[in-house]
Amino acid sequence: MSVNEKDTKKKVESASAGVGHLEQIADGQSEENLERAIKKGMKTPHIRVISRLLLATLLISALASFGAGLIRYNELQREKAALEQKLDEREAEVEKLEYLIDCPVDYDYIVRVAKEKLNLYLPDEIIYHNDSNKK
Repeated sequence: MSVNEKDTKKKVESASAGVGHLEQIADGQSEENLERAIKKGMKTPHIRVISRLLLATLLISALASFGAGLIRYNELQREKAALEQKLDEREAEVEKLEYLIDCPVDYDYIVRVAKEKLNLYLPDEIIYHNDSNKK
């Protein structure tokens, strides 16, 4: 017996077993009920598998979307914190500039500008240098 003959024989045996099963179902049922049983028996496993695969696919895509949204949310939070810090720095700078604009031009103002901008000092001042901040 060749391999093809063995396969054919197995197929015929399984088909005849299936027909015997259908005959058992048909004993007491009408032809309509038999057709419903055949259709239900053949389609139900396929529908279950397809529905489970579809459900798994939807679940995975929902989790991926949630994960991507969470990552984007965290990026935006970090960006917001950095922008708020820059805003605070700019507001402090604006306050300092407004103070300088509103400050009257008097002797103290001239001395302060000379010290800050031109690094000039009064003759009687003692200046201490701290080199520990140099890198």
